[in-house]
Amino acid sequence: MELPNNNSDNTFKKDRVRRNEQIRIPQVLVIHNGKNLGVMSNRNALDLSRYYDLDLVEVSPNSRPPVCHIMDYGKFMYDRQKKQKESTSKQSQIKEKEVDFRYVIGENDLQTKVNQIRGFLEKGFKVRCVCKFRQRENIHKNHGFEVIKKVIDMVQDVGVVEYGPKLDGNRVICKIDVKKVNKIKPKDE
Repeated sequence: MELPNNNSDNTFKKDRVRRNEQIRIPQVLVIHNGKNLGVMSNRNALDLSRYYDLDLVEVSPNSRPPVCHIMDYGKFMYDRQKKQKESTSKQSQIKEKEVDFRYVIGENDLQTKVNQIRGFLEKGFKVRCVCKFRQRENIHKNHGFEVIKKVIDMVQDVGVVEYGPKLDGNRVICKIDVKKVNKIKPKDE
């Protein structure tokens, strides 16, 4: 026994744009080449779109009656995907790195972590410092705060504390952001 092919249903769910026979509303508002052709029956609008060898595409399904354009569906979807790509590429992504260590870190190891943090800050990343505790170490949380404060003091020339240090479960965290340098132009005398 063969299962029915539901590919058309899957593509409809993916792009959510109804076209041609998928539009079931009896009355639609039809637009072609920027001209409002008025409200007409679904059957007449479909016949008109076939006359132009184009598709009837529902662009505003929530309005009553729904707005449908007579256009090339392939070109419409191509332009829509292109706009989505442009909008996602223009969004700024938050660049954040995380550096974690324990409160029993050695002085040289701490210096290495600080150098890592400096490198990240110079590249423009925000840095999240995490001092982790294991089981019985939780009673020494004050040592974790001291280590975090020491890190903050060591990077204060390139970074500024966004928040922290604060307790979060079994760790102490703080976030360091890039220090904004205000360039003051000298006045011409």
